[in-house]
Amino acid sequence: MTIDPSEAATSLQDIAAVERRTREAVFYAGSSAIFILWGVLVVCGYGATEFYPRSARMIWLTVTAVGCAATALIVAVRTRGRPAATRDWRIIWAMVALAGFGAAWSYMLGPLVPRPLMYAFQPSLALLGVILLGLWLGRFFIVLGLVGLALILAGYLLAEPWLRLWMAAVESGTFIVGGAWLGRQGVSQ
Repeated sequence: MTIDPSEAATSLQDIAAVERRTREAVFYAGSSAIFILWGVLVVCGYGATEFYPRSARMIWLTVTAVGCAATALIVAVRTRGRPAATRDWRIIWAMVALAGFGAAWSYMLGPLVPRPLMYAFQPSLALLGVILLGLWLGRFFIVLGLVGLALILAGYLLAEPWLRLWMAAVESGTFIVGGAWLGRQGVSQ
């Protein structure tokens, strides 16, 4: 039995598609843990800020540092058995750059801008990251980030004392919903 060249090309394309979908599913499963981790950290950050508002700078600096370190650890553990050439840290470095950018500007602008604006800035920056991640992972994250941004804008228009609670629910909810969706799409490694 012989295979003609067009059948061989079709078979190779099918194999490549299965390999791509498998790699994507494994990536989604690992990303799920990262999204849920950040959702939990955000809730903790807002909760701590609610009880210790004068320590907000240190609280959010700590949340950002712990989140970045835990994310890098999750990625390192998940890529441990892979060849170095297949590891792509660009998304991690992009996240670190975005978090560092947000932390630096929050620290500098915190005393100068109205408090509600600061409560809207960090979640907006995080959801911008979700939108940018959607450029790699698909439309779901673009929509998720845009819906989150719309809810942040609505919350920004709300008066205190509910703003921080609103932002906590919207930002952490966005991360947890995204993580749950990724977990459903992914497979365990």
